[in-house]
Amino acid sequence: MRLGVALDLSSQEPVRPQVDRAVTMLARAEQHGFDSAWVGESYHATPQPFHLPSVLMVLGHLAGRTSLALGSAVLLLRAYSPRKLAYEAALLDQLCGGTFTLGLGLGSPEVAERVGLPAGVDFDATLTLLRDAWSASIPSPVQRGGPRVLVGGKVAASARRAATLADGYYGATNYCDDLLFQQSATYWSYRGDSEGVVATTRFCVVHEDAATARELAARHLKAATDYYTERGSWIGADGPELPLVGTPDEIDTTLARYARAGITSVQLRVAPFGVPPDVARHTLDLVGRHTLPNWLERTS
Repeated sequence: MRLGVALDLSSQEPVRPQVDRAVTMLARAEQHGFDSAWVGESYHATPQPFHLPSVLMVLGHLAGRTSLALGSAVLLLRAYSPRKLAYEAALLDQLCGGTFTLGLGLGSPEVAERVGLPAGVDFDATLTLLRDAWSASIPSPVQRGGPRVLVGGKVAASARRAATLADGYYGATNYCDDLLFQQSATYWSYRGDSEGVVATTRFCVVHEDAATARELAARHLKAATDYYTERGSWIGADGPELPLVGTPDEIDTTLARYARAGITSVQLRVAPFGVPPDVARHTLDLVGRHTLPNWLERTS
């Protein structure tokens, strides 16, 4: 099990100060031994708590300010010309020294409309095109064959695509655990080896006292969870599931359950819009000191 940090960058406030705060948090995460930083992508018609457009631009900025591995969670294919995406992903892999993971989702037709591209995307053909383009792009990716590719999606075909045409599967924050575990099982049934990846992102608030952790989550995660609730976007559940809210021991127990379900990587959303910096730092420190060492030892 690998643990990373998922960054929430809001379109409701200026971007540069948010990124500067995020870099400070990533330095703390790196000191504790977290292995990666992930950024999502959205194309909103109005300002929202998260995310920003053009995730590769944000990651390119972060590449010079952290040595953590970088990933998109997830980039929306409908916002990109596939060949241009191949060049930009190859360049980003150069900028971060060969540690980039390209997480991909399709995105809604409105995404294509906002960026002026056709809505039709052949996901399978795009995955093949990326691999072919990386073999000839200049500059070429640092990673042989191109960046690792993870595919998101809530249907069985997404898990099949992730196993047969990509390197791994990515489960979104708003996928309930039952759906995540189901997609993981489907992915591994097609994969047939132990070299794959099943990753997910989860809101995370940790405190020494369980009741305090839950109270902090109820108060400070409201803006983020309401974003999904207002859109009816909790997939497979009636409302938000917060399995990574609790004490360090409770977080360790949840991660063990995830590992048994085939999850290999979890990115912690410790600082979404509305969470005070001191609460995010305390969560990061508790996980870094009391939970992460257990998983570093098991992974090694």
